Amino acid sequence: MKRTLLFFVLIVFFTTSFIYLVGCNNQPPTKEQNSVSENKIKVDYELQEQCGKRCEEWFKKEYEGRKCFHTNHYNKKMNKCLILVVCSEGGVQNQIVLNVNESKKIGGFSDFGQGLVLCSMLGKECKSKEEWDSLVKPYMEE
Repeated sequence: MKRTLLFFVLIVFFTTSFIYLVGCNNQPPTKEQNSVSENKIKVDYELQEQCGKRCEEWFKKEYEGRKCFHTNHYNKKMNKCLILVVCSEGGVQNQIVLNVNESKKIGGFSDFGQGLVLCSMLGKECKSKEEWDSLVKPYMEE
């Protein structure tokens, strides 16, 4: 009887200790943790804003007067400012992805019609618009 009672007391003790320890991780963040988190959000926003401005300036300089549009994205994972430029001229569709800060081409797509497509992204060749879109998507959304 005493052994059974001791056994149950130990089980209750270890169970409540475990619940307490697990519960400690669920406490609300401290003011310091909130401050660090808010600062990171602010820095990310500023980087995105700067990227947008640089892309706008670069696009105006390089493509003004042409039938093109662009999308920009600050990729946090790569820490790079990227621009996707899409142009349709003379029945040919061209797209390029560039690192704006380095003026470095990352990939390009050209559709000349009648199945003739040139396409590569970071050295990886593709054969269709769908493949191009799937290669570009991770860079322009992360």
